[in-house]
Amino acid sequence: MKYAIRITKKAEQDINEAADYIEFTLMNPKAANDLLEDIDEEINSPALMPERYRIVNDPVLEAWEIRLTVINNYIAFYRINEKNRTVEIIRFLYGKRNWISILSKELPDVDLTVGIKKKDNTNNLI
Repeated sequence: MKYAIRITKKAEQDINEAADYIEFTLMNPKAANDLLEDIDEEINSPALMPERYRIVNDPVLEAWEIRLTVINNYIAFYRINEKNRTVEIIRFLYGKRNWISILSKELPDVDLTVGIKKKDNTNNLI
C-alpha cells in the first residue's frame, strides 16, 4: 500500500533555498532545475517502499527513526508514520553541512532509555 508524502515547511524552505543558491549565486539555472526534478523523483520514491533507506547512524536521530536519502549533493531526511501511512520529509540539507548537529537541535530532547524528556515552564528538563 502506498504512503502519502508530506513535506514540512522547513524542508520546503530548504529545497527552495538550495535551488535559489544554484540558480542565482552559482548562475546555473539548468542545474537548479535538474536538482528540482531529481528531488521530485527521489522524494516520491519512499511512498512505495519507505523503509528502503537506512535510519541515520546517530543515537538521537536513530531514536526518532530519522531516515535519509541522498539527492545529488544534498540529503533529504524523513520519518515514517505507520499509523497515518505517511512519509514526512523533515529537512533537506547540503551534504557537507553538520546535519547531525542541525537535526539534533531541532528534535525534542530525547532520553534514549525512557523516551521523550519533558521540560517545565522554565525550560528545565524534568
